[in-house]
Amino acid sequence: MRWFDSDFDYVHEFMEHWNSRRRKVRTASCIAGILLIIAGILTIVFPVGIFAVIQYVAAAALIVLGIYRLVSYASVTWHFKDPMLIVTGILNILLGILLLFMPVVLTVQVITFLFAFLLIFSGAQKISFASRMKYFRIGHTGALTFSGVLDIILAVIFLFLPFTSALTLNYIISAYLILGGITLLIEAAGMHKLE
Repeated sequence: MRWFDSDFDYVHEFMEHWNSRRRKVRTASCIAGILLIIAGILTIVFPVGIFAVIQYVAAAALIVLGIYRLVSYASVTWHFKDPMLIVTGILNILLGILLLFMPVVLTVQVITFLFAFLLIFSGAQKISFASRMKYFRIGHTGALTFSGVLDIILAVIFLFLPFTSALTLNYIISAYLILGGITLLIEAAGMHKLE
């Protein structure tokens, strides 16, 4: 465990680290966001004929999103690390693996609830990180807060309509992928150089 050193400027350390990696993170976020949106659109356009192929693409996209969350956790300085990134990363990977290997008949309702809890953790992590950045007087957190609230609203819909959600699993997957892609693009657009 690292102890807090009151003489060390943690905000400056975070800002230097952020500014040095901002372009790479923005590019990775844009690519991942676009891939998620494409996977979501394909899931809507081809729901019946090639559901198996789309299921594999959606599963791969979820696994990539989970890996992205874990890499994001590893790339942040120590005092700004948020364990919720690990939780959402692992849940995304597990959800992708579940979608990849399990028959849809067995996993429809499980996936619906996993999506809901994943969105709750993801939204809470984003709101928590935005408030942590505000605490250290780092601006431009509105996009991050908005995407966190958007995740939680979608989670509430999944929790209150689980059976309807289970019947429309294809559209749930596409909505999750598209909203995940949009929130990544929103976050990428909100990535400014910190001064």
